[in-house]
Parts: sequence; C-alpha cells; structure tokens
Amino acid sequence: MGFKDEFKREMRNAMKDLEKEVHKTWKIDYKGHNIEIINQIKEEMLVIDGITVDRKMRKSILSHIKPHSKLSGMLQMQDGTKHKVTVKIGGYVRFNCVVKVGNETILDDSLKLEFLPWDHKEKLVPFIQQQVQTNHKIINDRLPDEEYLYDENHPRFAAGLSDNFADETPTPFYAKKLLKLFEEQINDPTTKTRKATYEKIIFDQIASYGNEFIERFREAELDETLVQQEALWLLEHAAHREVVKFAITVLGCTNCEKYKDLLFTLGMHEEFTIYVVFALRNGTIQANEQVWKLAQELQGWGKIAAVEHLDASTPEMKHWLLTKGCRNEIMDEYLAYTCAINGELDVALYEEMISKELYDGASVIIEALLSENASQGIDDYPYASAILSRLVFHARTHCQRLEDFYPLMKISEFLNADQEIWNERFRDSWKQHEYNSLQQAIQPFIDDPKWPQLAMESLLQGSNYKTIEIARFYQLDVTQNLFDLLEKEPTKSELYLAIMDTNKREHIQALCTFAETHLFLSSFSNDEEVCVHCIVQDLHEYEGVGLPLIQAGLQSKNKSLQYHALSVLKSWSPAFSQQPDIQELIKNIATTTSDKEDRQLAKQLLTK
Repeated sequence: MGFKDEFKREMRNAMKDLEKEVHKTWKIDYKGHNIEIINQIKEEMLVIDGITVDRKMRKSILSHIKPHSKLSGMLQMQDGTKHKVTVKIGGYVRFNCVVKVGNETILDDSLKLEFLPWDHKEKLVPFIQQQVQTNHKIINDRLPDEEYLYDENHPRFAAGLSDNFADETPTPFYAKKLLKLFEEQINDPTTKTRKATYEKIIFDQIASYGNEFIERFREAELDETLVQQEALWLLEHAAHREVVKFAITVLGCTNCEKYKDLLFTLGMHEEFTIYVVFALRNGTIQANEQVWKLAQELQGWGKIAAVEHLDASTPEMKHWLLTKGCRNEIMDEYLAYTCAINGELDVALYEEMISKELYDGASVIIEALLSENASQGIDDYPYASAILSRLVFHARTHCQRLEDFYPLMKISEFLNADQEIWNERFRDSWKQHEYNSLQQAIQPFIDDPKWPQLAMESLLQGSNYKTIEIARFYQLDVTQNLFDLLEKEPTKSELYLAIMDTNKREHIQALCTFAETHLFLSSFSNDEEVCVHCIVQDLHEYEGVGLPLIQAGLQSKNKSLQYHALSVLKSWSPAFSQQPDIQELIKNIATTTSDKEDRQLAKQLLTK
C-alpha cells in the first residue's frame, strides 16, 4: 500500500474514532415529559416525547470550527401552558450540554473529550473468551478490529498470516522508546501513561520489533508484579490485535504460570497462537503439553506455529506428528519436513508392519515433501530413499484405493525426473542402487491395470484432483468426462484447471464458451471468480480466446485477476486492447488503481 492510500486509511480510522467519541445522548425526565438530546458528528437533535422538534445538520467535519450548536422546541404541560426548551451543545476540549426549560436549567453537563484509543470499540479478549466458552473453539476468526485494518486496498489476511509480511527492518529506536513508555506506565499507571503506551503499540507490528523488545525487556529487570498488572490491563482493554500480542509477549517474559488458562484461550485464536506459544514456553512449566494441545485444536497458521515449536518428547507425540500433524488448512507442505524429522518418519516406517493410519499419515507427509511448493522438500530430507522405499514396501498391505495409490504415483513421477536432476542427486545424497531398487519395487504397482480403470470409473461418479492427476498420469483422454462433470458442478475450479492443463486450443476455447454462458460475469460470486481466474491466468498463448472473460477480469475488484487480464492483453496484438469497451476499462484502471504494477501495465496498453 502506498503512502497516499495509507494516509487515507489512517484518516478514515481517525474519523471513525471521532464519530464514536462525540456520539452522546442525554435523556431527561421533566415533569412527566421525556426530553432527549442526541449529538452525532454531523448532526444534533432535540427530541421531546418521541418527536424530533429540532435538528441541526453539519455538511462536513470542518463545520465544527464553530463549536457550539443551539436547538429549541416547545414543551406543552398538562395544564396547557407552553415552555420553550433550549439546548446549547458542543465544545472543543470539553463537551458541554446545557438544557433549559424557560429560565430553569434542568441539565448542565460537561464531558472531557479524551479520544482514548480503546474507547467505544469492542474488546478483543472477551470476544475470544466468549467464543471458546460457548463453542470450545473459535468458529469465526474475524476480530472486531478488522474495520480498522482492512479495506479495498488492504485485503483481509487469514488469521496469523499478516505477521509473515512484517517489515524485517524495524523502525529505529522503536523498541527502546516503547519499553520506556511501558516502564512509565507500570510505575505510574494513569490514563495518560496507558494511552501513551497503547498508541505506541498500535503504531507498528510486534512481529517486526519483538525480538529486540524482548531482549531489552529482560535487561531492564522490571518489577514482575507491576508488569503483570499492566499487561492484564492491556488485555482487558485491548481493542487492537497488536495490543493483545504485546501484552501476551510481556506476560511471557515473566513467570506467568497462573495465567496459563487465559493464555491457552487466547492461543485458540490463530492470530495469537505464535505469541502464546512463546509465553507458555518462556513463562510456564510443562509448556510442551499445552503447545501440543494447541496444535491438536488448530488447523491454520496457529497449528503451523504450534507444531514447529513442539518438542516431540513422547512416542504419542511422535505418532501424532506422523498421522495428524502435517495436515492443515493452509498447505501441508509447511509442516511436512518438521513432522518427518521430529516424528522420526524413517524409524516408524522401518517397522515390519504399520497401521493404515500411519500409512495414510506418512503418505500425506511424503506427498508434501515431493511437492514443488515445499520450502524444505524431499531433496532436503536426509533419509529420502529410506522413507520412499518403506512406503512402497507397506503399500503391499495398505494400497487398496485410488487415494492409497496416489503417493506411489507421485514417487514414480519423482523417479522419472530429468536425468540432469538425477545426476545432481547422485552426487549429493542418492546411490544408484537405491534408485534402481525403488524403481523396481514400485513398477508392479504402476503396471497394475486396475488403477487407470478405477480412475475412469471414479470420474464417472465425480471428481477430485487426485483422480484427475492419476488419469493424466496414465495419459487417459478424460476431457469429455471433465466437461460432463462441469455441467453438474459449474463452479468447481479444479475442473477448469484440469482442462486448461490440456494446453489444447479447442478445449480451452470450449471451456471459455462454457464459462461465458454458465457464470455471472457481471457480478460473479467468489467461486465463480476463482474459476475465471483459473482460465484467464493461462490465456497468454491463445490470442482472442476468452475475451469476455478478460473483460470481466478488468472489471473485477480482485487485484490478481485484474493484473492477469492486463498481462494477457499485453501479450496479444493491439487490436484487442484497442477495442472501445476494453479501452474504457483500461483507462479506468490506469487512473484509479492503487497498484503500481497494474497502473503501469494499463498505461502501456493505452499507448500500445
């Protein structure tokens, strides 16, 4: 996000806070009549007995240069007499409301406008506690502060992901200044010192400065009782996630055994798991059991953090890592290497007989290690030959279904890599006899005719990506089957990907026609958008194919889809980008988008 967009967001957030701070209501019972004064950022109202008798509207925030507003209305008593009700309301530093009936002052109230950053917002810790208490887990990972974090230029991150994008170069002296403010707070816990610390915390992400802060905190040797008192105050009042993370971290720098339950509850929300893991391991006893318990409860970035910090100190933990530890909702590749090493996969597979549960778990790990997306994959694993050979060995007992065969197919693809790749592997870790032995062991499975037959039968019933990959592995022409399945499930993205992977113009043309007639391109759903994305991203070499989908991509608010649509047009001849309707959409992107790369692409197309 550029400075301009960041500034706009900060101003928008400031306005939200201002609106909430000045939104005041006074209710008065005067001799059986209800008088209500309502103040909002752009209007003030006087309501008598449920009827609005006067209203002052403000066109903009600048109108508050004139700080006071006057309202008036008539109040009729039971004896028929009428009295004028007058209201004077407003102020800069203090907010005053004076109400008179005739000459009698019935209200003279004065409030100080403090603009405390935690006021008028839902608190995060009670929000999490309520979910866990009611459901024993987090069922909605959206946090109340999201309206301040995300907008059209800043898409929502999955819980726990944003810290991975924190600036690796922290603001100079930030940790030092924050620690000084926090020390002032614990020694003199007033609204003023707490506000100063709070505002400093929400200025930056603790993921950026956390390590330096922890080191400085330990060197400061602050009073632990006072530290915990103020950390708990921050947790109680936190309306911003960075404050929760800071308070958890501070607690973790102390002996926080008595707060273990509170920490565990917060760790159930994957935005905070990594910080809770630190606090448990650093400030409590028997923390490993709690970390393991968290790992078993979570499925996203929190699970990844917990598994990565789990000390698999018991056979039960090792077995769990190998059977359930790797799977997560983000990507299995993130945990495959950790689970294989810490769960001692090579040792487990060395047994003469293993359970089907272990075979399935080992298959998940090995599939992920073989994936191109793995940051630490099969070539990094020190016992690669052993685990692949032993999985094939155990397949003789457990390989009964297509799902059981899939990892064997991936091993076969691994073995069939280019000779140049294998020459490098032979130099680094593999022995020729290991390769030959594995190839010989797996070939009977590959040659078994039941697998392509089962793949075709399965495609007649439905589809999943593994079935499609197996069919492709055996070079079966299943394109018509895929189109038949699309008729039943027109928003199943894996079918679009599979047809695009044929790399045949006639199939891709037919797929584009299908999408153009079956998807609502003018206002598509999330699923439809994914399907369009699957097509558009690979249309560069198919000039003129799917132009309506390109147009829909240009109109989309999805930045990635918009970029791919522009990129495809750039690779096509100018005749397509110069069509009037397309030109108009490109001009709109060039003048309105906040994405620098999209803007440059659009400008290039306009001058093409």
